Amino acid sequence: MKNVFLTTITAGLAVLTCGIGTAQAVNLRDSNPDLFNTFNSMVNSERLAIDESVAQLMEIDPQTLRWMTGVAPLEVYFINEGAAYRNKLSFSVNGGAQQNIFSDISSTESVLSERDGALRLGDGQVLGTFEGDTQIDFFLTQAGRRKDGSTWTGHTFGTQAAANPFGLQHFIVKSYFDVVAQEHWLLMGVEDLVGEFDPTGKGSDRDFNDAVFAVRGLVGTPIPNTPVPEPATLLSLLGVAALGASRLRRNA
Repeated sequence: MKNVFLTTITAGLAVLTCGIGTAQAVNLRDSNPDLFNTFNSMVNSERLAIDESVAQLMEIDPQTLRWMTGVAPLEVYFINEGAAYRNKLSFSVNGGAQQNIFSDISSTESVLSERDGALRLGDGQVLGTFEGDTQIDFFLTQAGRRKDGSTWTGHTFGTQAAANPFGLQHFIVKSYFDVVAQEHWLLMGVEDLVGEFDPTGKGSDRDFNDAVFAVRGLVGTPIPNTPVPEPATLLSLLGVAALGASRLRRNA
């Protein structure tokens, strides 16, 4: 979208008490299959575009993500992906250097599967705890493999829309409360193609399912409730069933 949701929050001082270097690998599908299945059921259909005006209305402003002071460690779980690329996910603390979470977002089980996919659905990382008011930003970097086996990287898209190509938002976020465990979660969907929606299939399909993650340990500023014009009925985390249509499969 052309307009940034909110002015970027000034970063506060924070101390990472358990860094990514000591991250612990976990799997949500193994530990809590019901919760994983709930999240996975919310993944948007491939090539079902989400209109820019609706993307702006998803519940949480992705530019305002902050660690929930005093809670358990920040955890990020891979739910699914519908990307032809082998993207990378990283994060930063209070505007600092990007730290890797997943270097190859691919799976044999995903919406667009890879025979040599690196992840199982539900795989996660425990990123640690922090001290003080801590802003967390996420980044998705385009990545892929050539026929000769070599790799390449392309654009990086972050949760701060103004820094993205064309000033568009590439992350959408919805809150979820697990009534069983009495825990707050955020679900994130990411778009990995540059530009606005292109019905020819040569540009972005804006389906925000190129990487889908569940995050425990963060909060964000709710976006003020704004009426969504009919027939835009939110039926899932990332999908607006009445908007968009099937698109040509993107070219890798």
